[in-house]
Amino acid sequence: MAASTRFSNTLRYRPDAHPNQVHLTPAYALEPIRAALGGTIELDPCTEPDNPTGAERFICLPDDGAALPWDAEAIFVNPPYAKARERWVHRCIGAATAGAHVALLIPAHTDTRIFHTALASADAVTLVQGRLKFGIPRQDGRQMAASHGSAIFTWDCDARQLEHLGTTLRR
Repeated sequence: MAASTRFSNTLRYRPDAHPNQVHLTPAYALEPIRAALGGTIELDPCTEPDNPTGAERFICLPDDGAALPWDAEAIFVNPPYAKARERWVHRCIGAATAGAHVALLIPAHTDTRIFHTALASADAVTLVQGRLKFGIPRQDGRQMAASHGSAIFTWDCDARQLEHLGTTLRR
């Protein structure tokens, strides 16, 4: 009986617009990602209206960045974190196949199909040591750490820039 209440699909299947889907990338991870992309994030297709990544172009809700064109050379994606991330991973793979430099930050859920889909196509993956602190303040004012590990997948990027964040595996 305990297991049936512990696993809730209402958390897994949150829509992209759910407020708990927002996890702003901390600067200590964002700066190496920017460096891996060549120094600039040209497009961030799933960010907030104030453009916290400093992307040259960005898309935020209510626009659906996964459905709009990604005509950019350097793309950073930190997608909504529930099941919603699957379509974002597929968009990243498609953009990389089309020739873009892409960095994707997702949970390091190594037991999921979508993790293995990204792993099978990426040039490199960095398994972030420790849990990222996403900038979400707790009531005591400290930042909230993620409830899971994170991975940064890259396609045609300088993954050496990410090595100090954890362990980087390359093809």
